[in-house]
Amino acid sequence: MSFARALGLLGACCATGAMLLGHGPVLAYGEAPDATPFDYYVLSLSWSPTFCASHPGDGAECGHGRGFVAHGLWPQYEGGGGPEHCAGGSVLDPQTIARTQSAMPDEHLIRHEWVVHGTCSGLSPHDYFATLIQAVARLSIPSDFDAGRPRSLTASQVASEFVHSNPKLSSRSIAVRCQGAQLEEVRICLSRDLNPVACGRDVHTKCRQGPLKIEAARAISSAPALRSEGK
Repeated sequence: MSFARALGLLGACCATGAMLLGHGPVLAYGEAPDATPFDYYVLSLSWSPTFCASHPGDGAECGHGRGFVAHGLWPQYEGGGGPEHCAGGSVLDPQTIARTQSAMPDEHLIRHEWVVHGTCSGLSPHDYFATLIQAVARLSIPSDFDAGRPRSLTASQVASEFVHSNPKLSSRSIAVRCQGAQLEEVRICLSRDLNPVACGRDVHTKCRQGPLKIEAARAISSAPALRSEGK
């Protein structure tokens, strides 16, 4: 799937995403000298129809027919876990928030992710969220996840679809998370310069056996509400 299509599924404003990326990658070389050490990133992609089924009042994410949206870009340790709530993080500016909404539509979640995870990346707010958008832009979303049509796939089939659409990925670089029989998230493990790597020991698939219900996104009309942050 094309760059534009991928960003379309993950936020619906690819032009804004391209503006944030600028003329080149924003990667590990932009880190501060005293950055908190970590081994790799987890890029978490939330399947919006599952979230919206239980949070229909979330006007920022729901009601727009979205498929995957970015949940976060989390610094991780190979041995498990990762740093959180690091000191010295800069305050988010309105321009960075607005640009990040191309991939992560909920401002409350953007602020949460910066405080919990972004402050441990060693990057400025602009560079951290530009790195997140670049990680999203490098992915091709499999055509089976056209948000307009429901699907039934097992967790291993979901992972295989992503590997097939992204030749640099392997089964060791992806984990699928579920809520019961519903697809919840796809997590992609990436090096600090955004190349696929094997996930750490605590990042693995957590889903029931058998087919999952991958619901289609549907536009709904409701009052705005805050998204539950999760991790």
